[in-house]
Amino acid sequence: MRLRQFPVLLLLGIFLGASSSALCSPQDKPNLAELKKSIGLFESVLNQSLAQTFGGPFETLNGARGAYLPGYGIVFSFEVNLTPLQSLGPFSPAPTAKGEQAQREEEVRRREKAVNLSEQVLGDFGQTFNQLNPGESVTIVIHTAAAHPGKIERSTIVLSAEKKLLDARLSRAINQEHFVQKLSKTEY
Repeated sequence: MRLRQFPVLLLLGIFLGASSSALCSPQDKPNLAELKKSIGLFESVLNQSLAQTFGGPFETLNGARGAYLPGYGIVFSFEVNLTPLQSLGPFSPAPTAKGEQAQREEEVRRREKAVNLSEQVLGDFGQTFNQLNPGESVTIVIHTAAAHPGKIERSTIVLSAEKKLLDARLSRAINQEHFVQKLSKTEY
């Protein structure tokens, strides 16, 4: 009796699996041409915001670039210079402890500016990716570089919002402050 049930269960499993994958397949494949346009628009907004916030030519080390990763979502990344522009030369004054402390404080301010800018753009424009599947995310990766005598300190900050969080922000179910609190943040 058990041997007769096995083929029936196997066929039933195959049928259900095939029908569920047929139902899900259109949703799994977003329109890549439309997604590319949305990514380009978001890159433009992010790059304009970076230019307005950081200004100088050596403040951002590269512009924001985005890519769609099927099954994960969309990832943007950019790099920010945390070190204030200094004139270095043979007649420059020697670094002092007070000057180094001021430089470290400025690096912290610049890092916070980059994070706040990313949170704002993600909250205001992240929901433009309406083609994302449930469970996919929009992520911004901020690479930072700070130059110190004899070394360059690098760090990475990752801000990520799932589609349901972006949809809640779009429908105004949550405000920007609540949105920022719910963002996934990783720093290393």
